[in-house]
Amino acid sequence: MVIKKILIAEDEILVGRVLKIVLEQKNFEVIHVVDEESAIAVASDFKPDLLIMDVFLKNKTSGLNAGRQIRKNGIFSPILFTTGNSYDQTKKEILNIENSHLFIKPVDIDQLLKYIETTF
Repeated sequence: MVIKKILIAEDEILVGRVLKIVLEQKNFEVIHVVDEESAIAVASDFKPDLLIMDVFLKNKTSGLNAGRQIRKNGIFSPILFTTGNSYDQTKKEILNIENSHLFIKPVDIDQLLKYIETTF
């Protein structure tokens, strides 16, 4: 699978911008959003090849809910969830979303890039 388009859903603006810049330098087309509603809407229009989604988004919205809705909308691209917690319940919820993976924050950008290159 060749990944060209990436959707980032990250409420920490600086983290999202840095990741967007790094990925664009690697010739990916990237859109960054900060909340659940935007993630769902943009995913439907943009049709990303990969989603990088924080578990907790702006305005107390949920990346997990967004991921589930994106799947219901027929988009089955891989989702790399990021979170600062490693609670068993969060891990279980992520595993229940088809084609999803977990990265514990802080995410090392080089490891993320290597993961994208070797896995997809």
